[in-house]
Amino acid sequence: MRASRPPRRAPLEPRSARRFSIALACLGVSYALAWLELSLGQNAPIAPDGAASVSTAMAAALTARALVGLLYVFVALRHAWARWVTVVLCFASVVLVAPLLPAEWRVFPVGALVTGLGLAAKLAAAILLTLPLRTRSQTRS
Repeated sequence: MRASRPPRRAPLEPRSARRFSIALACLGVSYALAWLELSLGQNAPIAPDGAASVSTAMAAALTARALVGLLYVFVALRHAWARWVTVVLCFASVVLVAPLLPAEWRVFPVGALVTGLGLAAKLAAAILLTLPLRTRSQTRS
């Protein structure tokens, strides 16, 4: 008995494919910047009373980045649920983190720059991912 193959995804029409590729590139940039931000956070000034929880915070940050990376893989595989979860998380990240940038700038300007670039990439990706992805079969009539 032959095992059935999973159905192949229909190819995207050229404009949708280009937008999707740009969105994936933006997600990749924001993901790389998140790892850079984590490494820069190790060099940031730490309050003496917060030193005890650094290892717990590092474990949480590593886990979060690994899970976000896995989510982005599912977005690249064109799973609709992952796409919409990513859109919501990107918009939430921009709304919640952007107001904190001025305070971060006063304490650690390089970190604020990396955070701001990451937010810009997330916002661009979220906007591009909200646009419809049309397949070639949908455009032929």
